[in-house]
Amino acid sequence: MRVRLQILAVSFCAALQSALVANAAPPPMVKAWIVEQSSNWGKSTVKACDAGIRIESNTGSILVAKPPEWTVVIYRPGQKVASKNSYARFITKYPHSTKMENFHHSYAKVKMAGAAARQYVLPLNRRLDPNDGFGHTFQAKLEVPFVKDQMMTIADDSIKLPPQAKEIWRQYFEFPLVERVPLEYYMLLGNGQKRYQFQTGAQKYGSVPVSEFDFPPGLKYSAEFMQMIYGKQLEDAADLFSSP
Repeated sequence: MRVRLQILAVSFCAALQSALVANAAPPPMVKAWIVEQSSNWGKSTVKACDAGIRIESNTGSILVAKPPEWTVVIYRPGQKVASKNSYARFITKYPHSTKMENFHHSYAKVKMAGAAARQYVLPLNRRLDPNDGFGHTFQAKLEVPFVKDQMMTIADDSIKLPPQAKEIWRQYFEFPLVERVPLEYYMLLGNGQKRYQFQTGAQKYGSVPVSEFDFPPGLKYSAEFMQMIYGKQLEDAADLFSSP
């Protein structure tokens, strides 16, 4: 009799647990702008909305930040070491910054992967200097090409996002326009070739769990930003190639 009661009790508890799981409230969701982009660092998926910003890199790193502090955490799933920066510190990462009120260039309204955008044409008409802000990406190829125009495309103001999310976004990808979402950047060479440094492949709005803007508990914040971006293996390879 006692054994039968124990079996019934266990069965009841199991059934109750299953019912609770089945009736559990779904995780809170939020509508986010989801953008697939590629840069010199590889491919990334950006998710941004009022609840925060999340940038997932195909190299394995994940950036998250959310209000009210917008503290920027970059981590790698499965690793305890991570990078953590206050918003004020993170937005000093990229030294080249231009406010829109000081950016006196005309633009054309275009569509970028279906999203409303503004495209700027910045005439350069000179050969790149390997030591200037534009030529550094060509140093490894020992090139100093003649560049006719710089082409910069940003998200239109009709796409509403918190300014902090936009600033983290552009700082991460080292884009010069303050609080503007980068969608495309390339150089039009004198021979007609396009040298892309940044592209947007696809974009859409979709529902994501609000928890995606959280970071895992128990992280040890002892790593630098670039350590988390590159990862240990890529960092070791970079050190190897840069060694004399």
